[in-house]
Amino acid sequence: MKKVLILLLLACPALYAQKLDAWVSREAEEDPKEYIRKAAKITPATPAEAAGNLFVLGRCYHYLNREDLALKYFLLSRAAFEKLRLEEPAKDLSLEIHRVISSQENYEKYGDSFLNEYFTYAKKTGSNERLAYACNEFAKDMYAKFDFERRSNMAVLDSASATFKKGLNYAGQTNNSLVKAKLYTNLGALETTRGNFLVGRDYYDSAIGFAQDSGDKYELFIDHFNYGNNYFLQENYIEAILWFKKAEMIPIPKFRAKATRVLYKKLMESYDALDQQPNRRKYQSMYTELDNAIKDEEQNIAIHDINVKYQVEEKDRQISSLEQFKDKFHKNRLIFAVLLFLVFLLAMYSFVRWKKIDYRKRKLEVEKQEIQAEKEEILAEKEEIEEIHHKTVEELEKVKSIVTEGFIVLKDKTKLYLNDLMYIKAEDHYLHAFSNDGSSHFVRGKLSQILGELPPNFVKCHRSYIVNSNYIQFVQQGALTLKNKEEIPTSRGFRL
Repeated sequence: MKKVLILLLLACPALYAQKLDAWVSREAEEDPKEYIRKAAKITPATPAEAAGNLFVLGRCYHYLNREDLALKYFLLSRAAFEKLRLEEPAKDLSLEIHRVISSQENYEKYGDSFLNEYFTYAKKTGSNERLAYACNEFAKDMYAKFDFERRSNMAVLDSASATFKKGLNYAGQTNNSLVKAKLYTNLGALETTRGNFLVGRDYYDSAIGFAQDSGDKYELFIDHFNYGNNYFLQENYIEAILWFKKAEMIPIPKFRAKATRVLYKKLMESYDALDQQPNRRKYQSMYTELDNAIKDEEQNIAIHDINVKYQVEEKDRQISSLEQFKDKFHKNRLIFAVLLFLVFLLAMYSFVRWKKIDYRKRKLEVEKQEIQAEKEEILAEKEEIEEIHHKTVEELEKVKSIVTEGFIVLKDKTKLYLNDLMYIKAEDHYLHAFSNDGSSHFVRGKLSQILGELPPNFVKCHRSYIVNSNYIQFVQQGALTLKNKEEIPTSRGFRL
């Protein structure tokens, strides 16, 4: 039972610590050389612990400026995490690998496939911290393309600045002081390159604050060095030396060799500009000693060889996968052929069935439209019949009143008895009705309207006259004579 408990405790980092930095102990940060010595005597308890240990070894060698060994262990760790299907540490290692490769000369020959992979994972996870780190690296790549001698491509600095600031927006949504310090440092360096020295120092002030919050001494060293370089480029060598000396006093356990080499070179150049030759010779000697020890060319060759070997192995794995698939295909080609044929039959059946359903659907749609049209036609006919019926009823009612009552009712409610009505004359907008007893009546209306209310014995003989044919004595050309000897004009084509 005790043995099982120990194994579970040893496995805890693999189970719960998915972030890479969780594997790095304080000893690895503060004394990477001693950690490497002790790690050689430790046997990892689990595969996950072994993968994490490989990463920490790579980080320690990176701190010691042994980029060739750092790259080797990072690639081994990445492969181990991938084998364990631990995606997060495997993808985060892409950033570590990119940092190692991009620190070398002729970096553009290697491409940025690892950084692109890290950026894709950052977008997939929606991690603001990863997106901030990715923007920082992309902007550094842009910044590196600036022509520092001719200064002809200033647009490169604009693009790099925009990307650094985009990274700051992401970093602002995190509690990570270190990535903020890095972004402010790089913006300060960029503005210093533009010649905006005061703006650059403002950025460095912010960077120093975040570096102190993070507790990262190397980042603090970089900020002090950049502050000094800002004054150096202004040819204020006394102030530059002051800041370079501050940087020299910071105890940095990581990246010490290359960082101090650059610092010694700047101090050498500053003292040379002030013509302080003893100090110049001192720092020149220290610079030369470090430069000979670091052996950049050998590092570059080793890293190139490791990277090429990795790329070849990747291609071999891809080719091997294709070959395995090809072999399986040949061995099982009959099965594949049957499966393909079945898929084809299923597709054909689905297509034919779909065509039938589609045909029926279209046919039903046409029938539906025809039924709707017939329905609308029937409704229209019904409305027309109802309208005719309504008019007929109205006319019958009028006829009924005429037949039974013998009068019509005018608009002014006056009853006009038909047996006594001889004729009606239209005068402007009024009608003048004349009866046989000599009486007459005015009412507002039109001749055409009242004609529709009169029985058939009333005829329109002129555009201004309606006459009761029962009172006509005879008709001559252009006029007719009533029984009371009164003459009424007629239209040219009037016939009784």
